[in-house]
Amino acid sequence: MNAIRWLALAASIAFSAVSIAEDALVVTATRFPERALDAPVGVHVITAAEIEASAAGTLPELLSRLGDLHVRNNSGSPDLQLDLRGFGITSDQNTLVLVDGVRINQNDLSSTRLSSIPLQAIERIEILAGSGAVPYGAGASGGTVNIVTKAPQPGERWASVYGGAGSYATLDTRLAANVGGDRFSFNVYGNHLDSDGYRVNNHLRQDNLLGDLRFGESERHIGLKLGSDWQRLRLPGVRDEVQYASDPRGATTPNDYSFRDGESATIYGRYRDGRAEYAADLAYRGQLSAIFNDGAFPLYGEIKLHTLVFSPRLRLALEPFGIRSTIVLGGDFTDGDYRRRIAGNPDGLANPLSRNAASQRGEGFYAQYHAQFATRTKVTLGWRTQRVTDRLETTSIFGAPTDLSSTHRPHAGEIALRQELGSALALLAKAGTSFRLATVDDNGQTSTGLLLEPQTARHREIGLEWREAGKRVRATLYDIKLDKEIYFSPLAFAAGAFFPGANINLSPTRRSGVELSGGWQATQAWDLAASLNLQSAKFRSGIYGGTDVTGLDVPLVPRVLANVRATWRVSSRTQITGSYRHVGRQRYDNDQDNRFARLMPAYGVADLKLGYSVRAWRFAAGVANLFDKKYFSYGIINNFNCATPSCVYPEQGRSLNASAEYTFR
Repeated sequence: MNAIRWLALAASIAFSAVSIAEDALVVTATRFPERALDAPVGVHVITAAEIEASAAGTLPELLSRLGDLHVRNNSGSPDLQLDLRGFGITSDQNTLVLVDGVRINQNDLSSTRLSSIPLQAIERIEILAGSGAVPYGAGASGGTVNIVTKAPQPGERWASVYGGAGSYATLDTRLAANVGGDRFSFNVYGNHLDSDGYRVNNHLRQDNLLGDLRFGESERHIGLKLGSDWQRLRLPGVRDEVQYASDPRGATTPNDYSFRDGESATIYGRYRDGRAEYAADLAYRGQLSAIFNDGAFPLYGEIKLHTLVFSPRLRLALEPFGIRSTIVLGGDFTDGDYRRRIAGNPDGLANPLSRNAASQRGEGFYAQYHAQFATRTKVTLGWRTQRVTDRLETTSIFGAPTDLSSTHRPHAGEIALRQELGSALALLAKAGTSFRLATVDDNGQTSTGLLLEPQTARHREIGLEWREAGKRVRATLYDIKLDKEIYFSPLAFAAGAFFPGANINLSPTRRSGVELSGGWQATQAWDLAASLNLQSAKFRSGIYGGTDVTGLDVPLVPRVLANVRATWRVSSRTQITGSYRHVGRQRYDNDQDNRFARLMPAYGVADLKLGYSVRAWRFAAGVANLFDKKYFSYGIINNFNCATPSCVYPEQGRSLNASAEYTFR
């Protein structure tokens, strides 16, 4: 039996251990703490214990192994692309990523800066596939990933020191501390990562610092979160077919590099008085980043961005006619600025070749109603309306200056149902709409010369969930129909251009699929889990550059995603965790006409980790890519930098790591 069949069988017969207690807190669905089982929609939670047991070394790797989503390396950066429900190259702009409910996606096409979040600071990760547009707004067509950091713990005083080393000269040091009194407490998490990387010219240095100060009690408090991240990264570039076969670790661009300096601050508060609960966040995020590409025409680009978001909200608990209900009302007020200069080198920024100045001002309002009926029925109704004004000014030596602006009023809605059909079986159903706004990069080189229209989507899904003590199975069937999808097409032409390639609003497209997940706590010592996602991404209609793409595949969407995981608690001190991840075949980037003769090959990667605890010490050793699989998660065709029909970004081979952590109490 081959690997795919074995994985499919495992996913279909496995039973999932409930990894969180039923009173565990989640915030994704309503932006307020609530019991996981009170939410009428399915929230997939990755706990701190699962994070610690995983062999993943980065947050994207962790999400691919435990979050049942796809990750893609298309730059050599540790900030891999996240892809929920098959959006391909635009997945970063269709997967909304939040830290404690505050979005961290940027107003360009760069990957979300996941490497800025210390792994040891994460309390849990909440994944809501196909949802999130009502409470959070734009960019949730694929779904929402909310990373919840650890809150300061009153009455606790401790500190921990972590040191790790691994293949490719990797060194990882981490510090953490918590100081808590009766009403005032704070914590701090910091880490330093230095690695040569698997590829030549892929050295990474990453430093992060995250702190949280809180005054008050759990239901009445104010706080301040501060964050800073610093990244220096060398970029090895793609490898053509000959280079990949002979020397996958080599560097095609030995002089390319990037850097990033970021900071964030969030003032937050929560107040509960009887049936009413108030909360608000005032979040600031700033970043200075740059990238240098040393090709036939060297280019150095520098970006500065600043974003301020104010998010007040109210939750009321009611019982009209004996129906347990909550109403959530909230708003988001956004003020963002983006500046980019491009020159031949850093010294040329004083007189750049091109300059972009963009701003985005918006206000959004939303309401949600949650009800639990005596018939064991849970219903959610939600609606959001938003007003957004974008402005983009461009000056360039290659053309006349432009000053474009547009105002749009997109909206989103959702209705979700959970109906208990017995003591163990439940029906899940959901329908809604979402939207995505064009980024600064999307609005450059458009086919019309104007700013792009918002992308809209209609979501439908239905599923069944079966759970008993220590067991759970979930099966979901979903369908997403998109209009005016924002996309770069190599088949279209930009306004006034002589060569193909333009940002456009596509004719209708579609994402659909089946998601199966399950696991089984076989004994006190064994936990087993598996998942299987079958995905389809299609152009529903459209003719571009004379090519009819109706019914063709959207590139970079794997047809099969599967995971198998097992944890063996050898003793009270020793634990072994193993996982196997399978990614099916997919079309290369730029193959919108589906004429390229080959598909990107499928691949499977196994990981293993051993953990041992004794008193205040925790030791771990692991191996990633256990069988040294040679593979790539991103490939492109018809690229002017590629001397062969396709080019790829090789993924890391087998790597070993070991760590030790000591906690002072």
